[in-house]
Amino acid sequence: MKERTVVRTSLSIATALVISLSTITFASADNSITGDTPTAAVTACKSHSFGTAVITKAATLKSEGERKYTCAECGAVKTESTAKLIDIKNAVITNVSSRCTYTGKTILPKPVVTIGSKELVPGKDYTVTYGANLKPGKGLVVISGKGSYDGSVTKTFIILPAKGNISKVTSSKAATATVKIKKVTGADGYRIAYSKNKNFKKGTVKYVTVKASKLTATIKKLTGGKVYYFKVQAYKTVSGKKFYGKFSKVKKIKIKQTASQQRAAKIKKVCDYGVANAGGAYVYCGSSFRATDCSGLTMQCFAQAGISLPHNAAAQAAYGKPVSYSNMQAGDLIICCGYGHAALYIGNGKFVHASNPSKGITIEPVSQLQYYGINTIRRLI
Repeated sequence: MKERTVVRTSLSIATALVISLSTITFASADNSITGDTPTAAVTACKSHSFGTAVITKAATLKSEGERKYTCAECGAVKTESTAKLIDIKNAVITNVSSRCTYTGKTILPKPVVTIGSKELVPGKDYTVTYGANLKPGKGLVVISGKGSYDGSVTKTFIILPAKGNISKVTSSKAATATVKIKKVTGADGYRIAYSKNKNFKKGTVKYVTVKASKLTATIKKLTGGKVYYFKVQAYKTVSGKKFYGKFSKVKKIKIKQTASQQRAAKIKKVCDYGVANAGGAYVYCGSSFRATDCSGLTMQCFAQAGISLPHNAAAQAAYGKPVSYSNMQAGDLIICCGYGHAALYIGNGKFVHASNPSKGITIEPVSQLQYYGINTIRRLI
């Protein structure tokens, strides 16, 4: 029978510590196990070669983690604790605007994430996901921690409707304007702003709201004869609040006058022309500005309102309708002196006429008409 031997080793304390971290291998002299008693051989590294760590406990926001390294040569094991994860909710998120305008393309903000003085690296420290972020309404960006960071931050923003657009503004009825709007994608409605001030000065602007399903608005109670300016913006309602896009280009239109306004405007033109002639010369058979006779003056005055009269006082007496002296109004034609003289009442108790060669064209109080003898008062406007 072959004799068996047992190899024993006397160890120092230091060596024993190494063995506690090493692999103990039992083998015979010929590298095989023989009999009941193994031969123990101890192998220890002077310099360990630790490979890639194996995570044995993942770190969380509340607790540290743990990882293990194993020596590739001797099998010694080394463990390390890892720091708690950092909550990305404490980060400052920038470069995500609170308002964006619809472009027809998905809006994908590129957030900048900072904790303290450190700017985190996308893909390494965090990932970014998005909502649909296409149509007007609420946009969404979610930043999620990665690596040494955990948790998530959600940033929302508003996608505003595109710029408004007015296709046409008309005023076919007195004191009204009709505004036609071009449809804006995703809009819940429109707001029309209008003013007599082209710069839409504060305090001069009024608004009309139009539903998305109705692209035409008729605005009433405007001042006839005045120029109004119009612009429109689309809006989107989010959580009960309206968010407005940019205003359209401004369009303007002169508002059609009412019948009374048209009449008043004509009367004003007639009277203003008569007053402007005051101080001019009386010229027999004349019909020029500030150089005319009586019927020539009234003929020129009414021509300002598009009314043609003959150059003769008696003939002018057949035009219009008669009114009483007590009912006389500015713009009425006065025929006097036995149908031989014409004058124009300009209001406020005064009339203008080409009196005679010595007095010229004058403005006098109506009380002077008693000396002329009124034949008829005619209303032509």
